[in-house]
Amino acid sequence: MININWTLFWNVINFLVLVYLLKRYLYQPLLEILDKRSAKIAGDLKAAEDSRAEALELKEKYEAEIGKARERAQEIIEMAEERGKERAREIIKAAKEEASRIREKNLEEIELAREEARRQLKEEVAAISLLVAGKYLQEQLQKEQQLKIIEKYINSLDRGKLGEL
Repeated sequence: MININWTLFWNVINFLVLVYLLKRYLYQPLLEILDKRSAKIAGDLKAAEDSRAEALELKEKYEAEIGKARERAQEIIEMAEERGKERAREIIKAAKEEASRIREKNLEEIELAREEARRQLKEEVAAISLLVAGKYLQEQLQKEQQLKIIEKYINSLDRGKLGEL
């Protein structure tokens, strides 16, 4: 006969019951907890990946906006430089016009001064001419008078000498 060791048989039965109980009450809940934890970790990883992707998207968006802002700032700087150059050209043009106007005014004043000097010179020449003419005439008159006096004297001398002879 076969000698069956009932202890071994009961040990195997106990072991199988224990495995069944462990599987039913411990292993299944433990697997559910682990599955939930895996799902949570997977969800967290997906959320982290989504957040990372969103952060990269925002970073690219901000970098693009910063690039646009730099371009706009450069445009503003270029516009300001162009306006500054234009203003400088306007100032230079106005200064040249003012210088030209002042030059024209000075030329007019010089011409007026020249005309005034000519007029005064003419007046002085006329006055000097009259003075010279007057002196010349006076001399001429004095010479004629002197000649007349001399002639009278000579005539009177001649008559006196002639009368004495």
